[in-house]
Amino acid sequence: MVDQLRILFNRPLQDGDRPRLFAIAVALIAASAGLFSLLDDAGPARALRREAPVSRPATAGSAAAIVPASTPVAPSEESDPPAGLRPAPADVTRSKRAARRFLAGYLRFSYGHGEAGQVRSASPQLRAELARSRPRVPSSERRRRPRIQLLQSNGVSRERADLLALVGDGARRYSVRLQLANTPTGWLVTGLER
Repeated sequence: MVDQLRILFNRPLQDGDRPRLFAIAVALIAASAGLFSLLDDAGPARALRREAPVSRPATAGSAAAIVPASTPVAPSEESDPPAGLRPAPADVTRSKRAARRFLAGYLRFSYGHGEAGQVRSASPQLRAELARSRPRVPSSERRRRPRIQLLQSNGVSRERADLLALVGDGARRYSVRLQLANTPTGWLVTGLER
């Protein structure tokens, strides 16, 4: 019996067998897809219930008196950030203004026309880092006049901002990525990538 099955399966396909085998293959694929969709059914969607927080009076020694009632949640790509992290329009404007002030001094400095101490709106750590790594600028580069062509905010919160500047100097265009922090003295550039 096994030999007869082996002979049947090893024989060449006839033209009449092809439509029948195709129909069997389609039926197997459809049945498998239906079976897998039934196995994957997780049931009805659970509704998210938000319960109002129950406030209990906290004693001075209890952990509830020390830990805040709610923990801030980081924003996700799919939703709006929590109200505490949502930037005010003034935050975006002020962070961009600080970035422009920084870039005005930094671009002069990077093309050999200024000192690190003249770079405004930079954190003290960044200013010290710029002073330590003074750029060596060839005279052909020194003649160029860099200009900010575009300043784009990639993400701004009340505390931090990530901005991207497109700079052109007449010969080439490049981007400078800036990280800013909102400090008590105002927005300061804390890091940059060129």
